[in-house]
Amino acid sequence: MAKDTGVEEVELERLKSEIATLRRLLEVNEATALEQSERAELALQAMLVEIAEREQQAKLVQEIVDASTDCILVLDRDWRVKYLNRQGKQELSIDDSAVGMVLMEALPGTLDPTFQQFYEHAMKNRVTLLFEEFHKARQKWYGVNVSPVGDGIGIFFRDTTERRRRDAAIQKTEKLAAVGRLASSISHEINNPLESVVNLLYLIETREDVDEETKQYANLAANEMARVSHIVTQTLKFHRQSTHAAEARISEVMESVVSLFQGRFATRQVRVHRRYTAQDGMMCFAGDLRQVFANLIANSLDAIAGEGQIWLRTRRSVDGKTGWPGLRVVVADDGCGMSEETRRNVFEPFFTTKPATGTGLGLWVSEEIIRNHHGTVKVRSSERLGRCGTVFALFFPFTDGSVEQGSANIG
Repeated sequence: MAKDTGVEEVELERLKSEIATLRRLLEVNEATALEQSERAELALQAMLVEIAEREQQAKLVQEIVDASTDCILVLDRDWRVKYLNRQGKQELSIDDSAVGMVLMEALPGTLDPTFQQFYEHAMKNRVTLLFEEFHKARQKWYGVNVSPVGDGIGIFFRDTTERRRRDAAIQKTEKLAAVGRLASSISHEINNPLESVVNLLYLIETREDVDEETKQYANLAANEMARVSHIVTQTLKFHRQSTHAAEARISEVMESVVSLFQGRFATRQVRVHRRYTAQDGMMCFAGDLRQVFANLIANSLDAIAGEGQIWLRTRRSVDGKTGWPGLRVVVADDGCGMSEETRRNVFEPFFTTKPATGTGLGLWVSEEIIRNHHGTVKVRSSERLGRCGTVFALFFPFTDGSVEQGSANIG
């Protein structure tokens, strides 16, 4: 009996030991599990923070891209639109529905063949291309950068039409400055011999041994030489105009020009019809405007093949766009008229329909003078049989005398 009791006691001690061991294992496992749980929770929190940061970065990049003044278009290798920024949607007049569409379907009939050739070359050869081309359908110039993006291409483009116009205006100004310097030199060289001829004619007029008829001819010749000198000075010496505008009647300025063409009017049997308002005075550079009217009237004469008519008008009017009061001046003729292409280019420098005698500078300079008087000029012309002719309509707003100084200053 005592033996059995001893065995039971040993077994009980073993069981107690095992239970203690199991308890210690459970405690260790619990601690490990808790530690692993805490690590997992920290890792999850770090991952959530990283995801939030990435989302924030992506949002920031999206905002930057959408705020860009460049249009951005991304295509995959199948030419499907993957991305289009806000500026691109506005420029191409499409919305988010274009995403996923093939480019040719998204822009039906407006994808310029020249642009498409560049895109295909960049897609096929995986190269970056920079170019600037005129888009015929949109009538705009675009600067474009095409680069490989993933398995497709990214197209970055912007409207460069205004920039090209500004560049053209700068080139125009530079050409005008060069012409001005040349014109001043020519004026000086022409006036020197003119003065000598006038002096010789004066000597003929004052000689006692010359008959009266010869003196009369000499006097007429001297008057004509004075006219030549005046024309040379007003037409060529651009950069020595008065620096201050003055009140002048435009009808009187026009009449001073008409007097220079009286001989040609009589020879060509051209009738001049005048209709001037009594209140056509304005602050201006009369010498500059005399040059404008001389160019317009000379062109009208050249457009009239045989007998013809020229109309000169002045009247007070109002600018239809601004409502600003001013003076409207019209020079019209019933000559041969101009083609649409000629009308579009008539104010371009060195453009002329008279290659044998024209320089292509008259109307170019005239437009500059009109603009510097804050004025505008519109041209209407027709080549229709029986209704042919041209009308130049000028409008000068009334100012407080703040016409730009040196209105023809091109030196």
